[in-house]
Amino acid sequence: MSRREIRNTLLGLAAWWLWMPLVALLVWVVKHFVFGGFGQQDQSYVLLIRQEFFPHGGPWDAAPLFWFWVAAGLVGTAFGWSLVASETGVSTRGWRWRLTVAVTVLAVVASLVRAGTGLWDDDKDVGRFYASATVLDVPGTGAGTPRSVLPVTEGAKPGDGRRCDLVGAADVPACVKTEPMPDFRFEARTASYAAATKALTDSAGLASGVQLLGHSLHYLPDGRGSGRWTAVLDGSDETPLEGVAVWDGRTNEVASCTFRDDHAFDRAFGGTGAVSLRNLLAERFPDLLYSDQDIWGYCDGPDVRTAQPVVVVSVTRQVAWKQRTVLEPAGVLELRGSADGHPAVTYREKVAAGELPGGVYPASVVREQIHEVQWLAGRGAKDDRGFGYDHTSASTNATNPGEFLLRSESDGHLYYVTPLVPRESSSQLVVAFAVLRADTVGTGLNDLHVYVRADNAPSVNLDVLASRMVSYMAQRTAITISAGQGGALQEIVPFGTDMWRGFVDFNGQTQDYIDLSGDATVTPNLVALNGSIAAPGGQPTPAPSPSAAPSSGPAQGANCGSDPGQLTTPQLAACVADLSKALQGRVQQ
Repeated sequence: MSRREIRNTLLGLAAWWLWMPLVALLVWVVKHFVFGGFGQQDQSYVLLIRQEFFPHGGPWDAAPLFWFWVAAGLVGTAFGWSLVASETGVSTRGWRWRLTVAVTVLAVVASLVRAGTGLWDDDKDVGRFYASATVLDVPGTGAGTPRSVLPVTEGAKPGDGRRCDLVGAADVPACVKTEPMPDFRFEARTASYAAATKALTDSAGLASGVQLLGHSLHYLPDGRGSGRWTAVLDGSDETPLEGVAVWDGRTNEVASCTFRDDHAFDRAFGGTGAVSLRNLLAERFPDLLYSDQDIWGYCDGPDVRTAQPVVVVSVTRQVAWKQRTVLEPAGVLELRGSADGHPAVTYREKVAAGELPGGVYPASVVREQIHEVQWLAGRGAKDDRGFGYDHTSASTNATNPGEFLLRSESDGHLYYVTPLVPRESSSQLVVAFAVLRADTVGTGLNDLHVYVRADNAPSVNLDVLASRMVSYMAQRTAITISAGQGGALQEIVPFGTDMWRGFVDFNGQTQDYIDLSGDATVTPNLVALNGSIAAPGGQPTPAPSPSAAPSSGPAQGANCGSDPGQLTTPQLAACVADLSKALQGRVQQ
């Protein structure tokens, strides 16, 4: 074989091996230099290459796609040399040639095996990563083990006795702790997510081109049972971000703190070109990612209208794990205004409890941790037995099924609380609660505790709870309501000890709420709210005095034997209902 033939062959092989990396490099050059002002373009592409090829930054533990590229390159190399050998008459019977062929075949097989195992374990590896921070808390073991957790406890081995009493036998780490759900005494909310969305959407925003940032609605418990709903007032196109809207959920007053004067802000998440806040964040923090549901805001000051707006972004980081990448929490970004209008962005890698008024741990990561619980018993139990837990599909909670941000009266901390039903089941029985600390974040996962309810615990079904709430309100008032998406009963949220609150919305505003216990042992409590929506900066219409407010019970403070014309409609209806019940009782006797 001549030198020219060898050179041509090597050039052909170089083109075969390098065309894909060169194209990838060319795309990066275009995105990085031609579109240099668009940080999202550069960030997303670099992270994509890392995710699909080099999670660890090099060929060791590379992603499956890299090993497919190696296998294709080796096959092309062997075919090219064989073709040259046949055209030049080079003998292929020597031991060197045979050794080369054998090594090439083994390398191709090894590359395909590496790629295949990576693809096979790709989804399980995600479960393995999040399982390291998951604890299944069960009320008892042995005969008292809940059926929903049996696939994990069967064949389990003793744990360390501190964090884990049992360790699952599957190839995914599973930690089981014998401990019932503590009495967190979660504070109840005063309005539904749907009502907050309606109130803040209709009554917030003072300038054209301003609208609520999707999914930025956030509940801030205040420790006094009267938390606030907030949402980011985002700009669009050339309109910058306006500020933060606040709704107390009780008086229906909507106010807002805005970026102005020494706290101006010239960017927006929905902005374009030089106004794009997303491009700015991607350029300054190329390794940090976030979801819209992890963006929220608050007004830093005693008076909302004069307070300084602050936007908080709970961020994640793409980290290498096995032959792939996963997302883990990476702190928060605090966005404030400045005198020149340029966003003052502070990156806080760690946030301790109480340093910020809302949830700093990304809710998107919480949902991923809950989803990956299905792997704790291994692939077989997940696929064949449907092990795992899922969010409820009850119609009342269709738009907001979980990750409720609640404050515990027991310890004062904020938690994400999610009622769970069996995975791959038509049952809507709440068999577990997912609870995770929300007011602290660092460079790692917070423990997700899945508190599994005992099989003999009083059954809790959100559809049944909704039916009981509708029935109770019909008995105590002259109003008939419907449940489910589009109905008046919009949302049922847990609080206290085995207590649930349902919100009754009319025209998008929460007018009443009903408290029921899951075991029906506590007398239901029906509370009517009053007030009207006021625009930011305006004064709300004063709520009626308590004596004039509709009563939730049968003529509270009034005598059913008095003049019916002096009773309100709900009081009169309650008296009629009580009279009917008493009459039915005497007939039965």
